[in-house]
Amino acid sequence: MNIQGGASRMQMTSIPPAGRALIVAAVAWNLGWKAASLWRAVKNDSKPWFAALLLSNTMGVLDGIYLFVVDRRRREDELFEEELLIVTGEPEQVGHPQET
Repeated sequence: MNIQGGASRMQMTSIPPAGRALIVAAVAWNLGWKAASLWRAVKNDSKPWFAALLLSNTMGVLDGIYLFVVDRRRREDELFEEELLIVTGEPEQVGHPQET
């Protein structure tokens, strides 16, 4: 370790190989979860969640909550709506022009 200005500063070369592997694994874990959750938030057009996920660093915890709770609930609602349309035989409602 080098001592500069009274403060000790750890260099990457002083970290043992197992420690470096742990750091790399933690970064990869975090990036994987963050990429998946940000991608899903963009696809869902969810700007508040995108901002929260982008600015937070919870090692995948908030990202997992979004993917497995919030997004799953939205997907279940969409599936229910599709099944309801199939059962009733009604076409999907895509907007109609105003009648005058």
